[in-house]
Amino acid sequence: MSRLRVLHVEDSERDFALVKHHLSRAKYEVISVRVETASAMAAVLPRHQWDVILCDYSMPEFSAMAALNLVKEMRIDIPFIVISGTIGEAMAVEAMRAGAHDYLIKTNLARLVPVIEREINEADNRRARRDAEENVRLQSAALEAAANAIVIINREEEILWANPAFTETGDYPFDPVGASPDIAKSGEQDRSFCEDMWATILSGKVWRNTIINRRKDGTVNHEILTITPIRDRADAVTHFVGIKQDITEVKLAEEALRLTNARLATALEELQNKSLELTAMTQQLWQASKLATMGELAAGVAHELNNPLATILLRLEALSDQVRVDRQKSEAIEIVIGEVERMGTLVTGLLQFSRGGHQQISTLDVREEIDNTLKLIEYHLRNQKIDVAREFDANVPMMAADRQQLRQVFLNLVTNASDAMPFGGKLTARVGSVEIEKGVSGINIEFIDTGAGIAPADLVRIWEPFFTTKPPGKGTGLGLAICRRLIEEHKGTISIDSRPNEGTMLKIFLPAASEGESEVEQMSTVQ
Repeated sequence: MSRLRVLHVEDSERDFALVKHHLSRAKYEVISVRVETASAMAAVLPRHQWDVILCDYSMPEFSAMAALNLVKEMRIDIPFIVISGTIGEAMAVEAMRAGAHDYLIKTNLARLVPVIEREINEADNRRARRDAEENVRLQSAALEAAANAIVIINREEEILWANPAFTETGDYPFDPVGASPDIAKSGEQDRSFCEDMWATILSGKVWRNTIINRRKDGTVNHEILTITPIRDRADAVTHFVGIKQDITEVKLAEEALRLTNARLATALEELQNKSLELTAMTQQLWQASKLATMGELAAGVAHELNNPLATILLRLEALSDQVRVDRQKSEAIEIVIGEVERMGTLVTGLLQFSRGGHQQISTLDVREEIDNTLKLIEYHLRNQKIDVAREFDANVPMMAADRQQLRQVFLNLVTNASDAMPFGGKLTARVGSVEIEKGVSGINIEFIDTGAGIAPADLVRIWEPFFTTKPPGKGTGLGLAICRRLIEEHKGTISIDSRPNEGTMLKIFLPAASEGESEVEQMSTVQ
């Protein structure tokens, strides 16, 4: 049984019941509401998805013409059928001109069901047409506004349509074969190149390649051109859609990367030579020279490398997004990004040790940061057969800190603990609160491992820059020195307690956030 939602504009309860009975006999589940005033109709009309409006022509306080005007004002497309016992031909014509879809006489309702079904079907068709027209409008607008150049040509190479971006990227008509200006001026795009393209698209396959397009002003564009064949109903190729993506900036970024890599290679060679010279000095001169060299090196590297590295990363990330569909190119770019980020990490470490950096302060939960750090290297700890215990107090105050710097400290300390337990063991991360004085609280953090421990002779030098107990090539000796600097910059303290063959405990104290400190990140510079 089909459901029929009827809004009945009628002042007669008897006529309302008669029409409802007539529809029920036609096997409809009728859901109807009767109104007899303009205000009642205006209130109920937008509340439901009505299938049809049945309206008496004339009522004491309302009329079909007024109801039609109300429907128009509310911009609702619902079949509107006038049912009256007194309507004449002139009034019926007037109602149809005003927007009524049909009219019936109350004494003859034989046409009621067929008329309703016909008008509902017509309303559905009108909505479908409007939806189709809107889809076409949106598609057309999207093509016109697209950043990539789009053009449609036929087999005779005639342009049938092009969007504004097409002329903006090249200033030349689209001519994929023959001596067009962009192809003729590129040694890579010779006749065989064009013949291969046409052979591909005429066979019905998609063709994609990189082309060089020279503008009229002499500048060169590097573009990725994709040509897709369009078939007719007989499956014959009749037209082609060309899409050009400008990758000139990517090419410039690649060239900048090449030049930067050459400078990096020279810089690394100089660093190696400097290291050999410093190794030959006495221990006292080495200690004095390495600190001076570190400051000079950090400043020089930051000046020479930070800006180019940042530019390279931005360009590479943009390039990665543009070639994401090409897995081989995307993987190659990700390898380069990883290497550039590794160089950036080295520069950052030198800067942090030599003269600090920029802090981004926010209010955070230390337990969450430690937990995230442990999750970060959870796989490594599990492979090392290291059990992790989290002993976090339920009530630990928040603190104001640089999130990334704290994570660097925690990751360094957890990694050191892991290195101290090559055959497995247990790592305990403990967080608790402590009251410094009345109304002033702080946070105690402990990292306890069951590793080999540190010899007393090494323990007194453990905070010295470049001093490490790890095998050659395993550590730089900067990790703990940087950790102490970062903790002290956060007005905290860090200490170590270790005994050979008994394990190591690292203790950190950090002040809690003062009342009123915001969650909003603030920028401050630490020199």
